[in-house]
Amino acid sequence: MKKNFIYVVFLGLLAVFTLSLNSCGNQKADSDDTEVTDDSNNDSDDARAEDEDYYVSKDGKFKVKFPGTPEVSSQMVPTDAGEIEMFTYIYEKSATEAYMVAYGDYPSSLIDGSDPKELLEASRDGALETSKIDGNEDLKVNGFPAIRTRAIDVEQNFYYIYEVILAKNRLYQVMIVRDGDYPSDSVVADFIDDFVITMKKK
Repeated sequence: MKKNFIYVVFLGLLAVFTLSLNSCGNQKADSDDTEVTDDSNNDSDDARAEDEDYYVSKDGKFKVKFPGTPEVSSQMVPTDAGEIEMFTYIYEKSATEAYMVAYGDYPSSLIDGSDPKELLEASRDGALETSKIDGNEDLKVNGFPAIRTRAIDVEQNFYYIYEVILAKNRLYQVMIVRDGDYPSDSVVADFIDDFVITMKKK
């Protein structure tokens, strides 16, 4: 496998995910309707917590146990609701294993009045549209609705543990990608199970 190939694959998933979510909305909205959930969109305050192994994103309002320091980037993704800024955090442990978190804030009018489960399912289906679904689990992450999926990209031989979470108007994606087999239960527990959303649920 080429170096950074998993990274490229993940960015491709993000693009499809965004378009699928947008198709779920029951109306268009101006980008100015986006709910403000952060003081800024700058991740300069991101840091690994001193007392634990958590990587803490203050602007992203999450913390997670990356195995190493992730590469942080952002890109503007066009949708019918306007451009959405997608933030990505990727740590490639090796050429065959990667850990990823992404989030984007969507216009409230796209989220309000929609069924959270339908939005999550559409997001999952878009991101994993070329993969074989092995199983799904409905769950809550810090009180927010989420779906966790096991899937296989048969052509690439990639195995995904993929979780998508709707927290107010913010959609998080948390994923482990591995070549050849699923990550162990302990690896999933350390990364995905320990993913924490730090924003308050009103």
